[in-house]
Amino acid sequence: MISLSVPLKPSTTLTVILCVAHFATIGLWWQLSIPADFKLIGTLLFLVSLVLYCRHHALLASPKSIVAFKLNDAMECTLETKNGKRITCEILGSTFVAPYLVVLNLKPLNGRSSRSVTILADTIDAGLFRQLRILLRWKWKAAN
Repeated sequence: MISLSVPLKPSTTLTVILCVAHFATIGLWWQLSIPADFKLIGTLLFLVSLVLYCRHHALLASPKSIVAFKLNDAMECTLETKNGKRITCEILGSTFVAPYLVVLNLKPLNGRSSRSVTILADTIDAGLFRQLRILLRWKWKAAN
């Protein structure tokens, strides 16, 4: 019987990646030949986006942030949010597994919109990260 319980922690690497991507976009935004008012509004929107994405995905500070998940033998994934809510999901075929990154794309069984969990090496214990990658690459792919 396979059961993998994975607690998540805030990711410094994801925070840096999000900051670099947003600030690079802001730099490119200011190179466009549009009025300065639009540039300021766009910059504010990019900064709001940065704060929201960092808070939700990298720092796990939002009430809807996923702070843990559990994979069972049937390859169903149960998510746990920061506010204590549990959501049972199926793993979608668009899930990405690499040695440095796992992006779990999930669809709740109740049919609501899909969710994703970005897992970098600094998000979980190294042994769990390896187990998760192996489980997703071999067990889950074989089941599909």
